[in-house]
Amino acid sequence: MIKKITCWVASIVLIAFSVGAFAQDYPNQPIRIIVPYTAGGSSDFVARTVATRMQENMNHPVVVENRPGGNAVIGTELVAKARPDGYTLLLGGSSVLSANPALYNNLPYDALKDFAPLTNAVVSPIVVVVHPSLPVNSIKELIAYAKANPGKLNYGSAGVGNTLHLAAEMFCLTTGTSMTHVPYKGASQALGDLLGGSIQVMFDLPQTPLSNIQAGKLKALAVTGEKRIAVMPDVPTMAEAGLPEYQFGTWIGLVAPAKTPPAIVSRLHKEMVKVLNQPEVKESFAKQVMEVKASESSEAFAQFIKSEIDRLRNLVQTANIKPE
Repeated sequence: MIKKITCWVASIVLIAFSVGAFAQDYPNQPIRIIVPYTAGGSSDFVARTVATRMQENMNHPVVVENRPGGNAVIGTELVAKARPDGYTLLLGGSSVLSANPALYNNLPYDALKDFAPLTNAVVSPIVVVVHPSLPVNSIKELIAYAKANPGKLNYGSAGVGNTLHLAAEMFCLTTGTSMTHVPYKGASQALGDLLGGSIQVMFDLPQTPLSNIQAGKLKALAVTGEKRIAVMPDVPTMAEAGLPEYQFGTWIGLVAPAKTPPAIVSRLHKEMVKVLNQPEVKESFAKQVMEVKASESSEAFAQFIKSEIDRLRNLVQTANIKPE
C-alpha cells in the first residue's frame, strides 16, 4: 500500500513538473487568434489590433485567422475543441459567449465549460435611431408614441437573438411598450430599410448609422453607455434621457480552450491588458466608438460572462424569444 501511495505521489509531482516546464517554455510557436466572423468588422479590428501589439511586445508571432460561418458557431467550436496549450485563442463577444448560449440549447460548445476566459477587451454602447418621419425627438416621446400605438412601430435587427434584437426587447420590457421585430441577415440591410422608411426604429452600434445621423437622414435619441460618446456629443445617455434603469451594450473579449494551464492563462491576461492599456490603442478603439475595458483578472472575466448569460437568458425567457 505504501509503495502504491509513493508511486501515486510521484506521478502527481511529475505531472505538475511537466505542466510547469511547459508553461515556462511558452510561447515557442505562433499564437493564433480565431475570429468567427469575416474580415473587416469590429471584432476583426479588435483582434488585429491586439495581435499586432502583442507580437511587438512579446517579440513573437501572433496571427489572426477568420473562421466565419454558422452564426459564428464554426470558429467558436474550433477553439472550444482545440488543444489547451495557449496557441489557439478565440476573439468572442456578447453574441457568441452570452447571447447564443442564452438562446440556443443545442450549441456544439458550452460557453462556461469549454473556455478559459482571459480578459474583456472593449465595450461599445448602442444608439437608438429613428426615421425622421417619426414624430418623436426623445426617448420619452418614443415611449409615449409606442404606448399610444402598440405593435405599430417596426424595429429592425441583424437577426433573431442578435444583440441588437435583444437590446430592443430589453427596451420594450423595461418601458412596458410593444414594437414589432423585423429581422434581417445583417445590420446594414436593416439600416437600408430604416433609411427608406420601411421600419421606423433601430437599436444599433453607433458606427453603422453614424454618417446618416450626421447627415440628418436619421435621428439619434440616446446612447446606452454610461457616458456620451465623442462622435455624438449632443446625443444623451439613456440615464440622461430619463431611463436610468435601462442597461445594455456589447462587449468583445478573448478566451482560450478550457484546461489551458493557469500559468499560461495568467501570462496571456497580462500581455493582453498591457496592450489594451497603451494610449495609442485606446485612441484607435475610440475612433471606432469602442472603449477599452480590460478585466481585472481572468476570474473576473469568467464571472462577467456567467452574469451576462444569466441576464440574457432571463430576457429571452421573459420576452419569449424563439430561435429561427
